[in-house]
Amino acid sequence: MARFLERLLNLQRGDLARGALLFCYLFLIMASYIEARVARDALFLDQFKAVQLPYADLAIAALVGFVVSGYLLLGRHLSLRNLLAGSLLFFGSNTFVFWYLAHFHRTSWLYPVIYVWVGIMGVLAPAQVWTLANYVLTTREAKRVFGLIGSGSIAGAIFGGKFSNLMASLYGTESLLLAMTLELLLCAGLVVLIWRKKLAGAVTEGVEEGAVPEEPPRLRESVRLLWSSSYLRSIGALILTASIVTSVAGWQFKALSKMFIPGKNELAAFFGNFYFYAGIAGLLVQLLCTSRLLRRFGLGVALFVVPTAMLLGSAGVLLWGAVTIWAAIALRCAINVFQYSIDKPSVELLYLPVASEVKNQVKSFIDTVVWRFGDGLAAIGVLAFATTLGWSAMRVSWVNVIFIAAWFVAAFLAHQQYVGTLRECIQKHRFDAERASAPMLDRSTLSIFAASLQPTDSKQLLYALGLFDVSGQQAAHPAVRELLNHPDAEVRKKALSILAAARDKTVLPQVERLLQDPHLEVRTEALLYLSHHAHVDPLSRLQQLGDFADFSIRSAMVAFLARPGASQNLEAARVMLDAMVNEPGAEGQRTRLEAARLLGVLPDEFEPQLRRLLADEDPEVTRHAIRAVGIHSKRRLVLKLLDRLGDHRLTADVAETLGKFGDRIVGTLRDHLGDPGVPLEIRREIPSVLARIGTHAAERVLIESLLESDTMLRFRILSALNKIHQQHPEIEVDAQMIETVLAAEILGHYRSYQILGTLGGNLNSEEPVTRALRESMNQEVERVFRLLSLLHPQYDFHSAHVGLQSDNAIVHANALEFLDNVLKPQLRAVLVPLLDGDINVDERVRLANRMVGAKVECREDAIAALVSSDDPWLKSCGAYAIGILGLKLLEHQLDECLSHPDPLLRETARWAKLRLANLASAVGA
Repeated sequence: MARFLERLLNLQRGDLARGALLFCYLFLIMASYIEARVARDALFLDQFKAVQLPYADLAIAALVGFVVSGYLLLGRHLSLRNLLAGSLLFFGSNTFVFWYLAHFHRTSWLYPVIYVWVGIMGVLAPAQVWTLANYVLTTREAKRVFGLIGSGSIAGAIFGGKFSNLMASLYGTESLLLAMTLELLLCAGLVVLIWRKKLAGAVTEGVEEGAVPEEPPRLRESVRLLWSSSYLRSIGALILTASIVTSVAGWQFKALSKMFIPGKNELAAFFGNFYFYAGIAGLLVQLLCTSRLLRRFGLGVALFVVPTAMLLGSAGVLLWGAVTIWAAIALRCAINVFQYSIDKPSVELLYLPVASEVKNQVKSFIDTVVWRFGDGLAAIGVLAFATTLGWSAMRVSWVNVIFIAAWFVAAFLAHQQYVGTLRECIQKHRFDAERASAPMLDRSTLSIFAASLQPTDSKQLLYALGLFDVSGQQAAHPAVRELLNHPDAEVRKKALSILAAARDKTVLPQVERLLQDPHLEVRTEALLYLSHHAHVDPLSRLQQLGDFADFSIRSAMVAFLARPGASQNLEAARVMLDAMVNEPGAEGQRTRLEAARLLGVLPDEFEPQLRRLLADEDPEVTRHAIRAVGIHSKRRLVLKLLDRLGDHRLTADVAETLGKFGDRIVGTLRDHLGDPGVPLEIRREIPSVLARIGTHAAERVLIESLLESDTMLRFRILSALNKIHQQHPEIEVDAQMIETVLAAEILGHYRSYQILGTLGGNLNSEEPVTRALRESMNQEVERVFRLLSLLHPQYDFHSAHVGLQSDNAIVHANALEFLDNVLKPQLRAVLVPLLDGDINVDERVRLANRMVGAKVECREDAIAALVSSDDPWLKSCGAYAIGILGLKLLEHQLDECLSHPDPLLRETARWAKLRLANLASAVGA
């Protein structure tokens, strides 16, 4: 039964249990409030004239601030549970006292007191229900369940109206006060029960049962908090304008009703019928429309429903208010039907991103002081225009139209601020996650440098220096310079090598002294440094200082002979450099490495030697040769560099060097990127080169290649486009192409769910095929978010994607809510169900079958779809499944895989065919 009701009300499993007690709480509060309104109006109008009602409203506005101040004072000493339950017990005792005085001691001063008391209770008590709901529900739960909870307000109003009619007729108006006492006591018990259950893992942020929270700010502090936050100011402005408009409209309704129905009993019957039928209509809207409206169109549209209805109602009063009472009914329906059913849950959603320690104080202030302040302004306006200027109830609509326009502006700003606040929440999570996973190389290295300048720490220092060198961070650091005086010769040598690569000339005097170092390796590095950076004659130093390593002597001589000036002899330098470059084997590696390093500082006269070193088998030698190409900007060697781009050991160096050529090589990169004959491992690295170039021409090449069939290549193209547009937002994106690719990616993700459903529908399975499919689907989602970032760079979709991967329910819900509010309705309808954690795999499979059309009927179809995919890994997993499951009918698909450029796929296909052959042999035997 519960599941049937959840489906009927468009709720997820378990939502009914989460919302039922809160529904009952709000039901009783609203029933008692309607009864209180009926009692106060009847008792007040029995003693005073209707024209005096605005004065009572002004008294409420004046006193509510003092009441809230006392409420906050109690909050400094009580937990939220005790604060809510205690205030309800206080209200209940008040109603009992009022009943006693009204029943046994009729005094004229009592009725204005009851009127003002009901006005204050009507603001504070319903707001407490929503405060508690904010504490026990996440954003996504609230978005689904708030409609159900809000329906308790309307159901309570319907019950309260009918109950008031019966009680007043049978036992008199005063008896309603006694009935309220019982209802408010029941509400206090419900608060305790809800708090204990902490519905669905209530997110009370560490508030323990019975615990006293941190001391909340005073009323003045609440004002400061409200004024200091643009988001809270926007909510306050929205509440203020809504209060003014609805209060003026409420007065118009009463005035027009009195004009058409002058009799007391007839007017009371009309009010009763109106509230009864309006309540039923509002309840139907609440149950059947609110949740769907919020989920389909988002909060932005929901916030505009009531002001739009009020604008139409005011127009009706201006045109037909003097002719028919239906104009007044239509105006009041905008409040009674839509405000509590749609507007109230929507406004409550605005509070969800607010920190709990701020929410409890500021929300109470807005819902009480700000709301009643709006009522006071409305009362002043009615007195000014209706009493002083003599405007009719119809004419007052012109004043209300102005405030309705302000309501529209406030709703727009509040929604914008809401989206911005959600973005800040998920950005904070992303920044925290990135900091937690960021490389610690810089911090670790510097800490080792700072703490390890002792002889016993040589191994740590060498390790850190190695990391520093490999990472490509060539900026000299004071800690490195200090290591030139380290007692360990290996440390001195390594530090000097890093300083030489960084071209740091501040250490020349220290290096001069190192020429006399007792260790040969240190003297050799010092000679290399000076010959490259100090323009010294190596022969003179050799005669003065004696023994040095052979390769350092040759390197120093080449540098000396190639340097422009009177001593320059390029032919001799070329001969010596040729000998260094051609020194074979592992024993010649140090000499070739020195030659490669030397080419970066020599004049551009040694291209043949550079070509030879680019093809060297040692990656360290090749790495320095690649850097030399960049230093000399050798355009003719670009094709040589591209040949080494697929070598993972050299990819970063090649990409960095190619990026320095800029637009001059974009055409070459385009040809290689789109050429199926170029090895795939090279093509996959080209997007990173284009990202480094970062020009409009590079961006166009990437856009043209977005439809590449290889999924890894497509992912890297998207990554490169994201980087380019982050660094150069002025480059316009081809929106039509991006939208086309986005639609294809989403459709592909739905197709993946079809396959998953046929394979068993368990995303957590560790079966190889399912694991591969799961990884592929994660990549599909990431590609979707990268495309969204390109289409809408003003929104932080990267943070939303990180938030959706969080195990924290609040962060996940905030990310989904952010998407709900920034995506276009058509895109939201197809994408959000794929990301919502409350929608299980089976439901997504059913959505996929509706979306894609053709179903994946059996296991063979699913595996055939894997082998037919564009992702080599998925194809490999499909081929593996064919072999392991012995699917002879799909053997023909393995033949196509044997010629695929991906080596893993080829090997898997060969293994699968061999297994099928072995299985066939076993059956034949």
